[in-house]
Amino acid sequence: MVAATSVFVTFASLAALATAQVGVGNQTVLPDSVDLNTRNGWCRSEMDTCTTLCSKNWSTNNCSAAALTYSCVCADGSKPDLVNYINTLPFFICQQYIANCVAGNATEPTLQTICRNTNTCGSMDPADFVASTTIKTTSAPTSSSGGATNTGAGGAQTTSATSSPSTSPNAAPSLEYGQAGLMRMCALVAAFGLAGFGLVL
Repeated sequence: MVAATSVFVTFASLAALATAQVGVGNQTVLPDSVDLNTRNGWCRSEMDTCTTLCSKNWSTNNCSAAALTYSCVCADGSKPDLVNYINTLPFFICQQYIANCVAGNATEPTLQTICRNTNTCGSMDPADFVASTTIKTTSAPTSSSGGATNTGAGGAQTTSATSSPSTSPNAAPSLEYGQAGLMRMCALVAAFGLAGFGLVL
């Protein structure tokens, strides 16, 4: 009978906890339940984190301490997933939600453990954020013709001249020597011819 009673109490406590935790994972906190100075600090931190995650280039970055709402949109239109980071408004609300849950179950250690284990707050540090960069490389087109060739981004061009067929270094002297020999032969033939003509006479 005692065991049945304790089981009933446990189930009743769990039911009360479920009622208190409306929207687990989507925690909400009544703004007026948190000191205004604390909420202002949350908003300052929220806006600093938005600036970091947008690489200091945002189009919308605001936070309302009165309503505990925020908006963070980077200049490129992207919206950082602030739920995953510490020092954001969702992080502070999550922490406060867990604290309220634990305080509301001060006499139930088991339920306090459930409060902590069923609510996960962001854990990534904005200070570790590294903006992704895309580097585009464009290779210069190569020319298949025997003309200009593009060499690098500066667009400098080197022109390869078409070389004439190579000749032997002895070609010119040999040609000259042949011409001289031919002239000598003609002179000799002429001389012999005149000599012969003289003998005939």
